[in-house]
Amino acid sequence: MKSKILIISLFLISIFSCEENIVSDDFRNESVIIDSNLYNQSESNNYSITNVQLNGNNLTIRISSSGCSSDSWKAILIDANEILESYPVQRKIKLSLENNEACLAVFEKEFTFDISSLKEDYDTVLLNLKGWDTQINYN
Repeated sequence: MKSKILIISLFLISIFSCEENIVSDDFRNESVIIDSNLYNQSESNNYSITNVQLNGNNLTIRISSSGCSSDSWKAILIDANEILESYPVQRKIKLSLENNEACLAVFEKEFTFDISSLKEDYDTVLLNLKGWDTQINYN
């Protein structure tokens, strides 16, 4: 009887601990980095953008790339630190992906970034995301 209770208890602990890890890794709200040197030096050719969604000050970018899984991927969003003179103003941004996996399978993953620092005092900013054909209207 005690062994059954122990097994059930261990099973329940493992289920709840897995769910906790999934929740904490599911939403990462990193801030955009404004740095012209980093923008110019970073690569953006090891992934494809499959979807972009703007929700308030949060920009979510879904990408696909090859790898063994997407668990170890790390991404940063970089602004070129240039405000293009137009109306509305425009900014250039780029996603840089760290993917050290050497497998041929293709996975997708979403990254969410707080882009509030890009707006400054402007009502509307058009974001030109490298690798995405549509301007992002951030207002």
